[in-house]
Order: sequence, then structure tokens, then C-alpha cells
Amino acid sequence: MSPPSPLFALFLLFPLSQALSLTVRAPIVLSNQGDLSYYADLTLNGRVFNVLVDTGSADLWVAGTVLGATDTGFRGSVSYAVGGVDGPIKSARLQFGNHTVSNQAFIEVTPDSTHPEGHGILGLGPSTGSFITDLVPTGTPLLSHLFSQNRTTPNFFTILLGRERDPTDHYTGSLTIGEVLSDRPAILDQPKINIVKLPPSRQDQQHLQVLLDANGLEGPDGQVIPMTSVVSQMEDKSRLTVVLDSGFSLPQVPRAVADALYSRFHGAEFVSVNGIGPTYILPCDAEVNATFLFAGNRYPMHPLDMTMDPSALGLGSVVNSRGQLSCIATFQPFTYDRGPNPTYDMVLGMAFMRNVYTLFDYGDFTSPSDTSSSTTDPPYIQLLSLTDPSEAHQDFVTVRLGGIDVPPRGLSPGNSGTNQDENRDSNSNSKSNKHVYAIIGSVVVIGVLLLLAGILVYRGRRNRNLR
Repeated sequence: MSPPSPLFALFLLFPLSQALSLTVRAPIVLSNQGDLSYYADLTLNGRVFNVLVDTGSADLWVAGTVLGATDTGFRGSVSYAVGGVDGPIKSARLQFGNHTVSNQAFIEVTPDSTHPEGHGILGLGPSTGSFITDLVPTGTPLLSHLFSQNRTTPNFFTILLGRERDPTDHYTGSLTIGEVLSDRPAILDQPKINIVKLPPSRQDQQHLQVLLDANGLEGPDGQVIPMTSVVSQMEDKSRLTVVLDSGFSLPQVPRAVADALYSRFHGAEFVSVNGIGPTYILPCDAEVNATFLFAGNRYPMHPLDMTMDPSALGLGSVVNSRGQLSCIATFQPFTYDRGPNPTYDMVLGMAFMRNVYTLFDYGDFTSPSDTSSSTTDPPYIQLLSLTDPSEAHQDFVTVRLGGIDVPPRGLSPGNSGTNQDENRDSNSNSKSNKHVYAIIGSVVVIGVLLLLAGILVYRGRRNRNLR
């Protein structure tokens, strides 16, 4: 999972002017690990490392020894939302697809159970969000390094994330630098959504974040989910600031948003799941739909991305209080503290990003302090929707319903965690009770009338005897 703010210390021994040779062509293939993480291979001095591609941080660390690497004499650390790493800062020759850097800096981490040998994280976020450049000006992260040293390369990269159990689309994922996938050129025609820049005093918290449209999230019933931004620097509180982060498996959202997405489904319960934290669970046959809106365009979510089979998380079976087998809601209330003055309202992680092909243009993030740079345009994001709601529904029927398209259970009218079936049961019980009460009332009335009649007859007889 990617960090709110990575902390590094870094030093490079070689002049930047001698650091880079670049060839741009073939896309870099990503491996999909259970829809929980996406990895690419890179080499450092010839040793292969399998690294998670993370748009939420800016720099590189690997677990294991890189023979022949140059030790800078500095140590660096990075803190994530959960956990962190530290180790000596070194530099080595890096090969990433067809891209080569002769002296890329990285943190060399001692392997352990949490950081397995031969793995790591490659940060793809802007250098303004890293302490590396602040501490050591020549400590340039990989993408800024590439873009700065080859002015003919467009300053953008793209990410496509696959869906492991998708019965229709079969790809694991791809990453390109300076070009787009040949079968998805329409990404270049999509609206350019400017990245929200933080003030200079908070640049260490800069992420690839953009504004959601006002009324920019529609829930399972097709109605707008009311939301208000908590980001103080944004004047328009009707537009939420969202981070696009390929390092987060489960998107992080306000609790009210999670309630609106999940609580009204039959059998939905808000619980704490081991290894996941507080989130909703709901029956796996519940088809949850939602749509995000950016720059006037609609981006529907695939229902297979709205809940996740717990087996994919290594959790075995999860059941609710009724004993129903349940899936894990992927849009989870924040599991960490964003602090008293947060800079974003949501983190749209992998579950969201599987529904879009994303282009991140660095713009002036490449060299923010280089006034001679010809790149002065603001950074932006483009999103190409990948999800067709009809096809997605059929995918859900195939994967979750065994190929049998049954009518969905209804939603309850409020955030009560019950559905219309239960309301119908309740109404039926209420009506039955009313009938019972009416019968009992009638019997009581008749009984009272008979009793009064008996008393009158008795009094009449008694009066006649007295006479």
C-alpha cells in the first residue's frame, strides 16, 4: 500500500549529464498478483528484482544485495500507511524495459518476512512528493530522471491494470513511458484533468490527485451520493480531491461513502476483518454498481471490482452473522489517520484503476526548479473508460452466479443494512399481526357483549323474582 508521504535520504555520485541512455518502444508487462498488486521486473547491475509499481510514492527500494552497487554513505527510510522500510542508499545501473539509467539511486533493504528477497517498490509519483530531491538535488527518482535527460520523450507514462478473474478480457497489465498502447490510442482524446498542486509548504505530500466532479459519484441505486470535501485549500467543497494510487489494493473512502455503497444490501454488515481492518462484508451474489464522474465523463465500475472474494486475500471463508458466505467490500473506510488537515478526500486504488486506462502527464513536475525547462504545462491525467456495464453484468453472472442471471434482491430505503425482502417480511408480519389483533379484539368485544347480555338476563330474572 502506498504512503501518504514517503521519507527518503539520497545521494548520487555521478553527474546527471552522464547518467542516461534511453530507448522507447515496447510496453512493460505487469504481472497481476490476485488483483492485490501489480509487479514489473527491473534489473540493478544485472540482478532482477520484482517491484510493485506504485503511483503513490516517488522512489525505489529493493530487498536484497546488489553486487557492485555504489554506497553513498547515506541511509534512507520510507513510511507507508502500514509499515515502512529503511536501509543504505546506493546507486547502480538500472534496466527497466528498454529504458536504461547508469546510476539510479535506491534503498537496499535487508530481506525479511515482510520484505521478501528479490522484491521491492518502484515509485512512479512526482519528485515533488519525495524528500529525496529536497535532501539531495541530484537524487532524482526514475521517471523524472528519464524525462529530464531525454527532452524528446513526452513526459507521460500510462498504466493498464488487468482483472484476474475476468471471463471476457484477458490481460495482466502494462506500463508505457512516453507512448501509449497501440490498441488504446483513444486515451489521447480524453479530457485533460489537471493535477491538484499543493502549496510549497506541503509539497512533500504531493500525489497524483485530481478533482472529482460535483455530484461525482452515483451509488447502486443510480442516485448521487452526497459528499463534501474536507480539503481546506479547496474552495468548492462539492468537488472531492482524489488520489489515483496503483499501490493501494483497496480504495480508501470516507465512512459515509462506504455506507452509501454497501449498507443497503441484503446481508451487508460492517465488521473488522483480520488483515484488512474495518469494512463491509456482503453476500458474494450481491451485484454492487457505482459510477464516478470526471470532467463530465462517466466511469462505471465493474461489479467484480466492488467486492472481492476473500480467498483472493488469503482469508479462506468469511461469513456474516446469518452464516452466509460473504465477500469483502473493496471501497473501504480510511484505515489510517490522514492528520488534522488532509490534502485529499479519497484514494482510488487498484479496484478503481482496473476500470480505466490512465495517462499521467508530469508536465512541470519533471523539473519544477529548472527555469530553463521547456516543459511548463501543468501536469494532468487522462482517463479512458474500460468498463461496459452490460458486459460487466454478464461477467458478474458468469463468475459469481454460476451463469444463471437471477433478479437481484432489492435495496432497503435507508442505511439499515436490510433489503426490500426483509421489509416485505416485516410488512407481512405487521399485517399478520394486525389481523390477529383484529380477531382478538372482535372476540373480546363479542365476549363482553355476551357477558353484558347475561348480566341483564340475570338481573331481569332477579327483579321478576323480587316482585
